[in-house]
Amino acid sequence: MARDKESEGGVAYAGEEDLRFIRNFHDVFLSIGLIILLSGLYLVTEIMVALPNLLASASPLKSASSHFLFRAVVFGALAALSWGLAEIFARTRRLTLPSMVLFSAWSWFIFFAAAVAYLGVKVDVQGLEDIQAAVKTLRGFPLYLSTVMTGASLVFYLRMKLPLAMGAVGAGLASFVFSVFIYRHGWTLGESAGGFNPTFNALWILSGGVLFLLGLYFDALDPERRTRFSDNGFWLHLFAAPVLFTGMMSRFGGGGSPELALGIVGVFALVSLLINRRALLVSGLLTAAWSIGQISGAAGLTGLWSTATTLVVLGGAMVLLGGAWHGLRRILVAPFPKSGPIARIIPPVSRLE
Repeated sequence: MARDKESEGGVAYAGEEDLRFIRNFHDVFLSIGLIILLSGLYLVTEIMVALPNLLASASPLKSASSHFLFRAVVFGALAALSWGLAEIFARTRRLTLPSMVLFSAWSWFIFFAAAVAYLGVKVDVQGLEDIQAAVKTLRGFPLYLSTVMTGASLVFYLRMKLPLAMGAVGAGLASFVFSVFIYRHGWTLGESAGGFNPTFNALWILSGGVLFLLGLYFDALDPERRTRFSDNGFWLHLFAAPVLFTGMMSRFGGGGSPELALGIVGVFALVSLLINRRALLVSGLLTAAWSIGQISGAAGLTGLWSTATTLVVLGGAMVLLGGAWHGLRRILVAPFPKSGPIARIIPPVSRLE
């Protein structure tokens, strides 16, 4: 469905990243109510789980296994309730912000239901020795959880058509790759002079690249940023940037250089301008700011000036890009074709820009 575009001075801009999270304050009101309701129900279930142990020394939950399985049933019921509410507010009424709240609740409860169900099947704690033995059986735990969560996000997206869920599918696929690595090589990843295990680091960058390419795929389906496909791309780019940034920081500098962070953000800025996606740059900037904060804390006062200068440059660049986005795009995309497959990935500047 087409959307009206407005910008400074009443000038219409094509291809903008419109955010449709909130239509009016009713969506905020309803979302707050859903958060309070689901939080209250979660606390009720926690009390239900703890109550038998509080009332009797001989608890009906005689083993850790039965305790975990009981919790799995409770969390599964809450996930089912979240799904039922999503049928009303996400599928029928198409309220985006409440839908995002319900998807978050659905994912949260599915995660815990799946986790405690796995533990209920694999673990029966009777003493310290059994706990130590149980830990050795959890090698497949990340692989199992990543598979369940990716499937849960995909099912929600197919049914509710919520773009945030598609972003979560992409993130789930990335976590699946790492889970396979852990399953094959164990929990100890090891370190090299450059930071992470080289294979693990390569997978990190590859996963971010796949998320970015998935975002480009949805962008190519809707270069004018008018439909749900564009919203899918928004979330995939938002999730891709932190993965790519941290992977590149580790690969090229061990994560300890504000100047390297600035250079990577510069690459992000160039790519963002070409594909007309601010989400990639903003997510990368936020990750860079966090990374620089960590660097500053580790370096102490000696690294403070470098960090402060880098933050000023990052902030100034963001302000300049915000004011000159369309003019810079006009220069950068001029050599590229105005139609065809490339133009769907690198959209030409509209006459309205």
